[in-house]
Amino acid sequence: MRRKLYFGLTLLGTLAVAALLWLSLGLSGVNLPGLALVLGGTLLASVIGHSPGPVLSLLRRIPVLFRETQTSTAVDYKPFLQIAERYRRGDVRGAEQAATAIQDPFLRGGTRLALDPHNGEELGRMLHWRIRQQKEDDHRDIRILRTMATFAPAFGMLGTLFGLVAMLGSLGQSGLEHIGMAMGFALMSTLYGLLIANLVFRPLALKLEDRSRQQLLHMNMLVDAIMMLYERQHPVLIGEFMGAARPEPEPGREAPKGRSMSLQGMRA
Repeated sequence: MRRKLYFGLTLLGTLAVAALLWLSLGLSGVNLPGLALVLGGTLLASVIGHSPGPVLSLLRRIPVLFRETQTSTAVDYKPFLQIAERYRRGDVRGAEQAATAIQDPFLRGGTRLALDPHNGEELGRMLHWRIRQQKEDDHRDIRILRTMATFAPAFGMLGTLFGLVAMLGSLGQSGLEHIGMAMGFALMSTLYGLLIANLVFRPLALKLEDRSRQQLLHMNMLVDAIMMLYERQHPVLIGEFMGAARPEPEPGREAPKGRSMSLQGMRA
């Protein structure tokens, strides 16, 4: 709740500053051709540097990146512990049916693999391969965002050069109005490039990098828990391990009830 309040205050302050700039600059602060040059050039250069599919997929997911995702401290592991109890008693069919109640897709898939007749080496190889694939996908998105953050100011400077060339070419032939429009195009293009790079692309890259690190840490913990399930270890031991390995909640978040998940709490 406190984090949402801070985000709301920050957004309100940003909008207030933007409104003051708008009132002080008036319509001269609007430069749609410069904005189109910065955004279009950044997108084109990113598509050329990377394949179009990942770039367009990332652009579609940008609104999702701005939203706050569910952290690993809010994940309910009780269905997994119930599966561990059934599997330890030999109820494989009941454990397979209960696996559908697991919400985490990685944990659900790993649980089904652990219940199938695999050896431990094959199971560990498949789980770690999924982690490496997730890591590579995250790093690709981060590289794309950093590429866009690099190209946006460059295309802003390109717009500045276009504006200066137009201004110098019209000296002695046009009035002050045309020169002012050319200077406005030149300066606003640079402003758009800097704002888009430092308020959109770079913060998103940092946010995605932080989320990727937390998610990979969480997935590695789940791999150990799945291997403990495969080895038919006691559900109490698995619950204690998952409760101890669960990261501490962030400031302003409510901690989950009970750091350790006992068998009696699991049956409740």
